Amino acid sequence: MENQIESQNVPQTIEDAVCSSGSCGEPAAADFDAKRLCTEHFLAACFQELESRNDRLKSQPADSEIESFRKFLNSSVEQARRISDGPQPVDGETKTQLLEFLLRASELSKRIRRSPRLTASVPVWLRREDPARTWEEETWTVTTSRHGAGLVCRHAVEAGGRVVLCRRDKGSRAQARVVYCRYDGDGRRQIGVELLDRDDFWD
Repeated sequence: MENQIESQNVPQTIEDAVCSSGSCGEPAAADFDAKRLCTEHFLAACFQELESRNDRLKSQPADSEIESFRKFLNSSVEQARRISDGPQPVDGETKTQLLEFLLRASELSKRIRRSPRLTASVPVWLRREDPARTWEEETWTVTTSRHGAGLVCRHAVEAGGRVVLCRRDKGSRAQARVVYCRYDGDGRRQIGVELLDRDDFWD
């Protein structure tokens, strides 16, 4: 489902519309999927869509899905800010929900890959340098991008964990954060990492 700010099939002034969610009848405050919704229903729909898209992105991080997710974030964040900063009074609970949504959207927008992925097999040493749980393995990349990579990984890692990549062909080293962990069609564990301290690691 693609979400849109505007549609030719709905009124262009929100003040003239009421919420189209069931028999709500509250004044419309924002657009969601070509529908006018009140603030409560807009936020509920946005939270649900946010997590649904995040789950799809983890399991199938395709370029088209990322671009669609970026457009959804931009449109929903713009409207949430307009409601929060607008002339109409917003109660404390709604203000808190708006802030929570904006923070969650900001968090997820930082995880969206900022450059195209390339299919590339680069040999690397993958390390976890944690005093309580240290390991190292030889592996290779499945995809690379300016800001990260997808790698085969035999060790269990959690999203948000830190790892170190060392290129076996050049000896260069980079810190990275794990952004997803999943299994491919051959049953191999693959992780996606975001480079933290350099953007020229893959030349």
